[in-house]
Amino acid sequence: MRTYYPWLFLAALVLSLPPRGMAQTSGTTDDADRAIDLVQRIPGDGEIADDEALDEQDFTRKELFSLMSSIYRSQAEILAAHARADSSSVEALIDEALEDLLRLSRASGVDTLARYRELFRSVVSEYEDYYGTTDSLSPALGNIFGFRTRMFASMNELSEPLLEDVSLLNNLGPVSTTVPMTMNRLVESSITYLMREPERHVHGWMSRSDTYLPMIEEIFAEEGVPDELKYLAMIESGLNPRARSWARAAGMWQFIGATGKHYGLRVDNWVDERMNPEKSTRAAARHLKDLYKMFGDWHLALAGYNYSPGKLRRHLRRVERDLGRKATFWDVYRYIPRETRNYVPMFIATALVISQPDVFKIEKTETGPAYEYHHVPVYGALSLARIAEMTGSTQAAIRALNPELRRSTLPPSKTPYWVRIPYGTYDAFAEAYGELPQSARRPLDVHVVKSGETLSQIASRYGVGWRQLMHSNELKNSRIRPGQRLAVPLRDYGAPASGDLASEGGVTVRYGTRLVRPIAASEATDIPATAARLVEQSQNEKRQTQQRAAKRSQPPAGRTRIVYTVRKGDTLGEIAERYRTSARQLRSWNNIRGSRIKVGQKLYLYVESDASSRATTYTVKRGDNLAGIASKHGVSVSSLKAWNNLKSSVIHPGQKLILSADAAASGEVTIYNVRRGDTLGRIAAKHGVTVSQLKTWNDLRSTKIAVGQQLKIRS
Repeated sequence: MRTYYPWLFLAALVLSLPPRGMAQTSGTTDDADRAIDLVQRIPGDGEIADDEALDEQDFTRKELFSLMSSIYRSQAEILAAHARADSSSVEALIDEALEDLLRLSRASGVDTLARYRELFRSVVSEYEDYYGTTDSLSPALGNIFGFRTRMFASMNELSEPLLEDVSLLNNLGPVSTTVPMTMNRLVESSITYLMREPERHVHGWMSRSDTYLPMIEEIFAEEGVPDELKYLAMIESGLNPRARSWARAAGMWQFIGATGKHYGLRVDNWVDERMNPEKSTRAAARHLKDLYKMFGDWHLALAGYNYSPGKLRRHLRRVERDLGRKATFWDVYRYIPRETRNYVPMFIATALVISQPDVFKIEKTETGPAYEYHHVPVYGALSLARIAEMTGSTQAAIRALNPELRRSTLPPSKTPYWVRIPYGTYDAFAEAYGELPQSARRPLDVHVVKSGETLSQIASRYGVGWRQLMHSNELKNSRIRPGQRLAVPLRDYGAPASGDLASEGGVTVRYGTRLVRPIAASEATDIPATAARLVEQSQNEKRQTQQRAAKRSQPPAGRTRIVYTVRKGDTLGEIAERYRTSARQLRSWNNIRGSRIKVGQKLYLYVESDASSRATTYTVKRGDNLAGIASKHGVSVSSLKAWNNLKSSVIHPGQKLILSADAAASGEVTIYNVRRGDTLGRIAAKHGVTVSQLKTWNDLRSTKIAVGQQLKIRS
């Protein structure tokens, strides 16, 4: 079993960031090189440079606990922000907690601290809870990163990864590409991984291809970028416009703030255009072209997109000195980080599989929704809920079409903000918009100071600098008072995403269907033959997995299979002790790799067959003690205490004790309604249980109960 180190996982996410470079779309290659190196030396938006992210550091005890304290404070503030329904603060605080966690993860030996592991789990859970569920156009955020980590781990186990021992055939039907589709063991390994459980990721990519690839194809054609690079968005984000890595890269093309801003993407408190599908795609096309200008090789351009372009050039210079010629990606392969080594093969595998899924026996998926909408100019800071009502759609649909919006209202702007509304709703929206009072269409340009507000808070709310706010209001210092009216310098969000307007009322955008063309491997690889071999290999693996699962499901000799439902506070070790087995055996029976279980999870256990013939409960008599009862029934004292939730060995006459683990798991539950005059002690004595058991079964922290309260009592 592979040991899991949280800091390595976070470091891998940092390495999965797009490059910190920036380059000009015009001018000389040297200009582009200097621009990219400039941002490489100065990480933007609070990002951590690659060298920092990978090097373990020595922290003092005070520094360690200071960082942990900061994360705990962020978690408390996240809960408060949730209570206020302040989504922008929730997102900012989650970012802060992740940044502190990333810094903490680089401390030597920190992964051995139980408190750190608990912090790691709680912060990750907070992230997943907040970003986990979205609408049909925006799938679960960030699920691509775990998939990439698992795939790359399997690729790293290959021997002779660059060996091109694959079947060859000339005169293939599929089209050739500008980006070489090299076939080697790494690419084969990636294809095998994609085929293993396509329903977990590939099916989702294919469905979203119908939605977003037509748009990407059109923009790439306009920008002069090879069409096959559209598949890069799948390994960057799974074609998810709202994907966010834990290291602050965002959007379908995973730009960090500095690179996105260089390519014209606005990132402020109101909008994050890295999540705008069209604008970020155009930025990605221009960035890829700049990287190609720098390296003159598409494989190296892809590596530069994933890795530091400056560091990649240094590796290239060293390899070229040794070889005496221009180096390729495969020449520099062994000198770059594992993430980037596997990034290019994964791109090639994805392009080959998604362009011809039938050859690789990937089942057809349900067609995704078409990416079509009306683009309308809206005056005033209208809420998304109101826009949804005006279009006769839902707020979720409006959010899905406008993923760059960070708040539930449109940003304050000097000019109208261009909003995408569902295709076919324009007439309804235009009618409702025409009926709005003039006051609702007026830009939000005056702020009335409320008690407790500061100038910096107000500036942050409107996405402007506090000095700019002082200048606009001719303030000599930052002192403000409740009731004071401040003029807010509004930004201009009025430029449409593309082209001239067809009319003053807005434009209709429909991208149509995607271009489907099978891609050929560069070495004239017999793709059908290779696919058939890999399909057979994948099917064999599935059969073996099913056989192992079937074998696990057969009860061992002398044992009976039961199902246990995990309860609050359970651990694998405690459950194993109750059932007189080991945590290792439990993991084997249930195919669990670690020790993490969750409430409600079903676990399969195999108990001794004669357990069912034994008495399942025992009523304590005068003079009894736990040791005597345990000896009489062939169980241990510790098991008796665990099955009955006893914290000590004290028992009393009339008390009912559970004598087996399966009885503990399947005991019937009685609901008792608390009456006037009841106490936990009286209820416990009446039903032959203990106060401790009642508190455990009902998650009570004290003995206080209320009339009418319902209590669970297990038999």
